[in-house]
Amino acid sequence: MPVTIRSSDSALTDEMFQNQENATPHTPYREEVALLRCVRDGDVARLATTYRALPETRYGKMSAERVKRLFYGSIANTTLVTRYAIEGGMDEEEAFSLSDIYIRRMERCADERALGALNEEMALDFTRRVAAAKARAKTYSPAVLRCMDYVNSHRHEKITLAELAHASHIGVKYLSARFRDETGQTVTEYVLEKKIDEAKKLLLYSRRSISEIANDLSFCSQSHFTASFRKMTGVTPGAFRRANGAIAG
Repeated sequence: MPVTIRSSDSALTDEMFQNQENATPHTPYREEVALLRCVRDGDVARLATTYRALPETRYGKMSAERVKRLFYGSIANTTLVTRYAIEGGMDEEEAFSLSDIYIRRMERCADERALGALNEEMALDFTRRVAAAKARAKTYSPAVLRCMDYVNSHRHEKITLAELAHASHIGVKYLSARFRDETGQTVTEYVLEKKIDEAKKLLLYSRRSISEIANDLSFCSQSHFTASFRKMTGVTPGAFRRANGAIAG
Protein backbone atom coordinates (compact mmCIF):
# COMPACT_ATOMS: atom_id res chain seq x y z
CA MET A 1 0.00 0.00 0.00
CA PRO A 2 1.31 3.46 -0.80
CA VAL A 3 2.29 5.59 2.18
CA THR A 4 -0.02 8.53 2.80
CA ILE A 5 2.03 11.62 3.57
CA ARG A 6 0.26 14.32 5.52
CA SER A 7 1.34 17.94 5.27
CA SER A 8 2.35 17.84 8.93
CA ASP A 9 4.66 14.86 8.28
CA SER A 10 6.64 16.81 5.71
CA ALA A 11 6.81 19.93 7.85
CA LEU A 12 7.81 17.95 10.95
CA THR A 13 10.54 16.07 9.12
CA ASP A 14 12.01 19.31 7.80
CA GLU A 15 11.71 21.07 11.18
CA MET A 16 13.53 18.30 13.07
CA PHE A 17 16.22 18.07 10.38
CA GLN A 18 16.88 21.81 10.57
CA ASN A 19 17.00 21.72 14.36
CA GLN A 20 19.67 19.02 14.22
CA GLU A 21 21.62 20.74 11.47
CA ASN A 22 21.63 24.06 13.31
CA ALA A 23 22.05 22.54 16.78
CA THR A 24 18.90 24.29 18.01
CA PRO A 25 16.87 21.65 19.85
CA HIS A 26 14.17 22.63 22.32
CA THR A 27 14.82 22.75 26.04
CA PRO A 28 14.40 19.17 27.35
CA TYR A 29 11.09 18.45 29.06
CA ARG A 30 12.86 17.32 32.24
CA GLU A 31 14.38 20.80 32.63
CA GLU A 32 10.99 22.48 32.24
CA VAL A 33 9.46 20.10 34.80
CA ALA A 34 12.27 20.81 37.28
CA LEU A 35 11.23 24.48 37.32
CA LEU A 36 7.51 23.78 37.29
CA ARG A 37 7.76 21.46 40.29
CA CYS A 38 9.39 24.28 42.25
CA VAL A 39 6.34 26.42 41.47
CA ARG A 40 3.90 23.66 42.45
CA ASP A 41 5.79 23.02 45.71
CA GLY A 42 6.04 26.73 46.56
CA ASP A 43 9.80 26.28 46.93
CA VAL A 44 11.26 29.73 46.29
CA ALA A 45 14.82 28.83 47.26
CA ARG A 46 14.91 25.75 45.02
CA LEU A 47 13.43 27.73 42.14
CA ALA A 48 16.28 30.27 42.31
CA THR A 49 18.87 27.50 42.52
CA THR A 50 17.29 25.62 39.60
CA TYR A 51 17.25 28.74 37.43
CA ARG A 52 20.98 29.22 38.03
CA ALA A 53 21.80 25.56 37.37
CA LEU A 54 19.87 25.10 34.13
CA PRO A 55 21.11 26.32 30.74
CA GLU A 56 19.26 29.04 28.84
CA THR A 57 15.72 28.04 27.86
CA ARG A 58 15.33 27.25 24.15
CA TYR A 59 11.82 27.69 22.76
CA GLY A 60 12.31 26.67 19.14
CA LYS A 61 11.37 28.59 15.99
CA MET A 62 7.82 29.77 16.70
CA SER A 63 8.62 32.93 14.76
CA ALA A 64 11.39 34.22 12.51
CA GLU A 65 11.78 37.23 14.84
CA ARG A 66 13.81 36.56 17.98
CA VAL A 67 11.80 38.80 20.32
CA LYS A 68 8.48 37.49 19.02
CA ARG A 69 9.78 33.93 19.36
CA LEU A 70 10.66 34.53 22.99
CA PHE A 71 7.29 36.21 23.56
CA TYR A 72 5.42 33.16 22.28
CA GLY A 73 7.60 30.96 24.47
CA SER A 74 6.90 33.22 27.42
CA ILE A 75 3.15 32.81 26.93
CA ALA A 76 3.56 29.03 26.90
CA ASN A 77 5.75 29.20 30.00
CA THR A 78 3.25 31.40 31.85
CA THR A 79 0.42 29.03 30.96
CA LEU A 80 2.31 26.06 32.40
CA VAL A 81 3.37 27.95 35.52
CA THR A 82 -0.24 28.98 36.09
CA ARG A 83 -1.48 25.38 35.95
CA TYR A 84 1.26 24.12 38.28
CA ALA A 85 0.53 26.97 40.71
CA ILE A 86 -3.13 25.96 40.82
CA GLU A 87 -2.07 22.36 41.47
CA GLY A 88 0.07 23.71 44.31
CA GLY A 89 -2.93 25.32 45.98
CA MET A 90 -3.15 28.83 44.54
CA ASP A 91 -6.67 30.14 44.01
CA GLU A 92 -7.74 29.49 40.41
CA GLU A 93 -9.17 32.91 39.63
CA GLU A 94 -6.19 34.63 41.24
CA ALA A 95 -3.81 32.46 39.20
CA PHE A 96 -5.58 33.05 35.88
CA SER A 97 -5.83 36.80 36.55
CA LEU A 98 -2.15 37.01 37.45
CA SER A 99 -1.33 35.10 34.28
CA ASP A 100 -3.24 37.66 32.19
CA ILE A 101 -1.35 40.50 33.88
CA TYR A 102 2.06 39.00 33.13
CA ILE A 103 1.21 38.17 29.53
CA ARG A 104 0.13 41.78 28.93
CA ARG A 105 3.41 42.96 30.47
CA MET A 106 5.37 40.52 28.29
CA GLU A 107 3.62 41.87 25.22
CA ARG A 108 5.08 45.30 26.00
CA CYS A 109 8.69 44.08 26.34
CA ALA A 110 10.93 45.47 23.61
CA ASP A 111 13.91 43.12 23.88
CA GLU A 112 14.95 39.61 24.86
CA ARG A 113 16.65 40.68 28.07
CA ALA A 114 13.49 42.31 29.41
CA LEU A 115 11.40 39.28 28.46
CA GLY A 116 13.85 36.89 30.12
CA ALA A 117 13.86 38.91 33.34
CA LEU A 118 10.06 39.12 33.34
CA ASN A 119 9.81 35.36 32.86
CA GLU A 120 11.85 34.80 36.02
CA GLU A 121 9.86 37.44 37.93
CA MET A 122 6.63 35.74 36.87
CA ALA A 123 7.71 32.28 38.03
CA LEU A 124 9.00 33.67 41.32
CA ASP A 125 5.77 35.60 41.94
CA PHE A 126 3.63 32.50 41.39
CA THR A 127 5.92 30.38 43.57
CA ARG A 128 5.72 32.84 46.47
CA ARG A 129 1.94 32.90 46.24
CA VAL A 130 1.79 29.10 46.25
CA ALA A 131 4.04 29.07 49.33
CA ALA A 132 1.66 31.50 51.06
CA ALA A 133 -1.34 29.34 50.12
CA LYS A 134 0.35 26.23 51.50
CA ALA A 135 1.22 27.99 54.76
CA ARG A 136 -2.37 29.17 55.07
CA ALA A 137 -3.72 25.65 54.45
CA LYS A 138 -1.57 24.29 57.30
CA THR A 139 -2.77 26.97 59.72
CA TYR A 140 -6.55 26.70 59.46
CA SER A 141 -9.15 23.95 59.46
CA PRO A 142 -10.99 23.07 56.22
CA ALA A 143 -14.18 24.78 57.41
CA VAL A 144 -12.41 28.05 58.21
CA LEU A 145 -10.52 27.90 54.91
CA ARG A 146 -13.79 27.44 53.03
CA CYS A 147 -15.17 30.47 54.85
CA MET A 148 -12.10 32.55 53.96
CA ASP A 149 -12.24 31.45 50.33
CA TYR A 150 -15.90 32.43 50.10
CA VAL A 151 -15.16 35.87 51.54
CA ASN A 152 -12.25 36.40 49.15
CA SER A 153 -14.41 35.42 46.18
CA HIS A 154 -17.38 37.61 47.17
CA ARG A 155 -15.76 40.80 48.47
CA HIS A 156 -17.88 42.89 46.10
CA GLU A 157 -21.10 41.53 47.56
CA LYS A 158 -22.98 41.75 50.83
CA ILE A 159 -21.98 38.67 52.81
CA THR A 160 -24.10 37.16 55.57
CA LEU A 161 -23.13 34.70 58.29
CA ALA A 162 -25.76 32.31 56.98
CA GLU A 163 -24.12 32.31 53.51
CA LEU A 164 -20.70 31.73 55.05
CA ALA A 165 -21.95 28.90 57.26
CA HIS A 166 -23.55 27.25 54.21
CA ALA A 167 -20.33 27.61 52.20
CA SER A 168 -18.31 26.24 55.13
CA HIS A 169 -20.64 23.24 55.58
CA ILE A 170 -21.17 23.95 59.29
CA GLY A 171 -23.66 25.82 61.47
CA VAL A 172 -23.58 29.56 62.09
CA LYS A 173 -22.74 29.31 65.81
CA TYR A 174 -20.05 26.69 65.27
CA LEU A 175 -18.47 28.69 62.44
CA SER A 176 -18.41 31.86 64.55
CA ALA A 177 -16.74 30.09 67.46
CA ARG A 178 -14.33 28.09 65.31
CA PHE A 179 -13.33 31.11 63.24
CA ARG A 180 -12.56 33.22 66.30
CA ASP A 181 -10.60 30.41 67.96
CA GLU A 182 -8.39 29.90 64.89
CA THR A 183 -7.94 33.48 63.69
CA GLY A 184 -8.45 35.70 66.72
CA GLN A 185 -11.05 37.64 64.71
CA THR A 186 -14.79 37.47 64.38
CA VAL A 187 -16.14 36.54 60.96
CA THR A 188 -17.53 40.06 60.59
CA GLU A 189 -14.12 41.59 61.33
CA TYR A 190 -12.51 39.33 58.74
CA VAL A 191 -15.07 40.27 56.08
CA LEU A 192 -14.50 43.97 56.73
CA GLU A 193 -10.72 43.52 56.68
CA LYS A 194 -10.85 41.86 53.26
CA LYS A 195 -13.17 44.52 51.87
CA ILE A 196 -10.81 47.25 53.11
CA ASP A 197 -7.83 45.37 51.61
CA GLU A 198 -9.65 45.38 48.27
CA ALA A 199 -10.50 49.05 48.72
CA LYS A 200 -6.81 49.88 49.20
CA LYS A 201 -5.95 48.21 45.90
CA LEU A 202 -8.73 50.05 44.08
CA LEU A 203 -7.64 53.36 45.61
CA LEU A 204 -4.03 52.78 44.57
CA TYR A 205 -4.36 51.10 41.19
CA SER A 206 -7.64 52.27 39.70
CA ARG A 207 -9.20 55.61 38.83
CA ARG A 208 -12.52 54.76 40.43
CA SER A 209 -13.97 57.41 42.70
CA ILE A 210 -14.39 56.82 46.42
CA SER A 211 -18.17 56.65 46.02
CA GLU A 212 -17.78 54.08 43.23
CA ILE A 213 -15.47 51.97 45.38
CA ALA A 214 -17.91 52.13 48.28
CA ASN A 215 -20.65 50.91 45.94
CA ASP A 216 -18.40 48.25 44.36
CA LEU A 217 -17.73 46.72 47.77
CA SER A 218 -21.40 46.84 48.83
CA PHE A 219 -21.07 49.36 51.65
CA CYS A 220 -24.45 50.88 52.47
CA SER A 221 -23.12 54.40 51.82
CA GLN A 222 -19.96 56.34 51.11
CA SER A 223 -19.96 57.67 54.67
CA HIS A 224 -20.14 54.13 56.06
CA PHE A 225 -17.24 53.12 53.82
CA THR A 226 -15.17 56.14 54.90
CA ALA A 227 -15.86 55.48 58.60
CA SER A 228 -14.96 51.79 58.23
CA PHE A 229 -11.81 52.60 56.27
CA ARG A 230 -10.68 55.16 58.86
CA LYS A 231 -11.34 52.70 61.69
CA MET A 232 -9.18 50.02 60.01
CA THR A 233 -6.36 52.24 58.72
CA GLY A 234 -6.41 55.44 60.75
CA VAL A 235 -6.92 57.61 57.66
CA THR A 236 -9.71 58.39 55.21
CA PRO A 237 -9.77 56.76 51.75
CA GLY A 238 -8.86 60.09 50.13
CA ALA A 239 -5.90 60.64 52.45
CA PHE A 240 -4.72 57.06 51.83
CA ARG A 241 -4.87 57.58 48.08
CA ARG A 242 -2.96 60.87 48.21
CA ALA A 243 -0.31 59.64 50.68
CA ASN A 244 0.59 56.59 48.62
CA GLY A 245 1.06 58.21 45.22
CA ALA A 246 -1.82 56.33 43.62
CA ILE A 247 -2.29 56.54 39.87
CA ALA A 248 -5.62 58.27 40.37
CA GLY A 249 -3.91 61.05 42.32
